[in-house]
Amino acid sequence: MQSNHSAASGAAPQPGASFAARPWRELEFWLVVMLAVGIYGTRLTDLTIRGEEPRWACVAQEMIATGDYIVPRLQGAPFPDRPPLNSWAMIAASRLTGQLNLAAVRLPGVLATVLTVALIYVYGRYYLSRGGALAAAAAFATLGQVLQLGRVAESDALLTLFLTAALLGWHAAYDRRHDPRLAWLAGYSLAALAALCKGPQGPIYFVAITATYLALVRDWRFLLCRWKLAGLAAFAAIVALWQVPFALAVGPEDAWRVWTEEGNLGSRFHVESWSHALAHWGEFPLEVFGALLPWSFLLPVAATRWFWQSTGTARPMAVFVVTAFAVAFPTCWLPLESRPRYLMALFPCVALLVGLIVQRSSEAEQIGWWRRSWDNYLATGIALVLAAPLAVWGIYWFGPARLRELLQSNSLLLLACYTAAALAAAGLAHWSRSRSLQWRQSLGMLSLAGFMGLSYTGIVVNVQVHTSNDPMAKVASIRAALPPGERLVSFGRVHHLFAYYYQEPIELNELVGNVAPAETDAQYFCFSVDPGFETPAIPFAWQQLAEVSCERAQSDNPRAKVVVGRRITEVARRPLRPVLMDAAVTPAALQSTAGRND
Repeated sequence: MQSNHSAASGAAPQPGASFAARPWRELEFWLVVMLAVGIYGTRLTDLTIRGEEPRWACVAQEMIATGDYIVPRLQGAPFPDRPPLNSWAMIAASRLTGQLNLAAVRLPGVLATVLTVALIYVYGRYYLSRGGALAAAAAFATLGQVLQLGRVAESDALLTLFLTAALLGWHAAYDRRHDPRLAWLAGYSLAALAALCKGPQGPIYFVAITATYLALVRDWRFLLCRWKLAGLAAFAAIVALWQVPFALAVGPEDAWRVWTEEGNLGSRFHVESWSHALAHWGEFPLEVFGALLPWSFLLPVAATRWFWQSTGTARPMAVFVVTAFAVAFPTCWLPLESRPRYLMALFPCVALLVGLIVQRSSEAEQIGWWRRSWDNYLATGIALVLAAPLAVWGIYWFGPARLRELLQSNSLLLLACYTAAALAAAGLAHWSRSRSLQWRQSLGMLSLAGFMGLSYTGIVVNVQVHTSNDPMAKVASIRAALPPGERLVSFGRVHHLFAYYYQEPIELNELVGNVAPAETDAQYFCFSVDPGFETPAIPFAWQQLAEVSCERAQSDNPRAKVVVGRRITEVARRPLRPVLMDAAVTPAALQSTAGRND
């Protein structure tokens, strides 16, 4: 068994060759953790809630309000879209913040990202030097897609944490200790938590990747040992703790739908237009390359013979992480509606490959392009770091009007500090190019990564803040303007952003086909207008009172919005006109409208 493994993966690993018994005691570990905390823990609430964040926050709100932590609900109705671990994490964070505010909503994703960075460093020290492990962890913390999703309240960060822990923990237990009990029990237990984050993606990846890797190294005994059955039993038990009471509460149909994304899983593989399919298959690898920027420019080194000949004792890690990404990639590449973010749970594997490339390149003699890859990358990075503040100042004074306006919304002091940080980062990176001391190389990596994080949290987040849609005040004015005792109902499920800011229950009236129920006695109602969905037909006379944009960014013509209206009990004797489309709704305005139309 062991001989097969060694033969397939190169020279047998040398236990302890690179591994530190307690990597969390190393200075590099704490430096990269502080880097992650600085990037993701700052400006946590500056950006308005967006995307899918309010959906899972609303689920958490209803769990707290009802005391039912088993059935995810929106507007009182079961919402079998995915398991509720993300919302549970928000509720746990609210115990720390005192309420389910924006900080509590986003804190689980931030902690998951920081813990993933720490996990990459600890696992990396089985195979890499301190500098290599730091490079891997810092690379993950500053990947473009991770910078975007690692600070928000969607489930990607939690899924990435648990799947990474399952895969890397399994491989460490297999390759370093050859312990099937630890590998399968811990691996499947963590895969179960990944399943409770986002459905079947996590466990499918765990099963497929571990099976493919063991087949590759021809270790059939480990693949088929009894401890794997024990791991499967642990997986089933953990998932069943939620799935069984959930199924008893909602029935078998909804219990199944939560694992199949409302029956849409198969539709992602349906090809209606071959031109569209071919365009997607051609563009998707480039999109993934963009999501992995800026570190994806180092990945071509992994395709060279020199790299694989130089992996040494890190070869088992290199084989495993490449296998993991290769197994997962087609599952996101072939479906036509996939996005690079669906692969984010495998980005730690890419980061570990980057760490190995950086280590081997920095250790190699200065001969040949591939051996100089890290040195070339440092030189290019220094040039880009110096160019960044020049570009910012150029746009600030001479750029297009809209971009100039956005940058000029920042203070001159902030831009001056950004320029000083760029000069410092470039200077440290240049100083680190000396290979005489390893800590200099680590300092160069940290300086580049830190500047990337600063650029995102400083410049990019500032631009997002000044362009984001913030409907909080308008929704609050609508809630305050309703007469005492009146309730707001929705025809069809209302957009989750509106529901999050409304705070109070919105009674759900299901549509009949696409028609609102005519027999409702509600005077005030709302409905969503979303791209791809037909606007509900209202079968009675009504007056539009307000329109609330539910887009991420400010828009004069939002595609996703909520319309708030008032039923007219008698046909008006004069034409109706929309009111309060761009202003706060006031009780006086509602009363004025009622007097005119009733």
